[in-house]
Amino acid sequence: MQELISPSQSEQLILLASGVLLVASAIWGAKAFGARGVLLGLIGPLVFGLWQFHKWITRYDPQTEYFGLDKVWVLLLEIVLFVALGAAAGIVWKKLIHREEREGREGF
Repeated sequence: MQELISPSQSEQLILLASGVLLVASAIWGAKAFGARGVLLGLIGPLVFGLWQFHKWITRYDPQTEYFGLDKVWVLLLEIVLFVALGAAAGIVWKKLIHREEREGREGF
């Protein structure tokens, strides 16, 4: 049975998607949110970095017989990482909103 896409094709697809997300989110974010657009602009590189980390930690190495998909600690590490990154992004987003609200009130 042959795969639908090869690993190199999936790599190119993720790289393309992260580049498109970087440009699109930076443009849209800057127009819609101002300073918060910078945070939105980091979505593309973050997706690419997380994909690279996922590929590395779940790899199969025939020499050492390491196979990351059958280890519970790999799943737990990825869960903790995603929750921590989501919480950090939420905290930064909230601080940017409060800063813009304070600056908006002082201007009137």
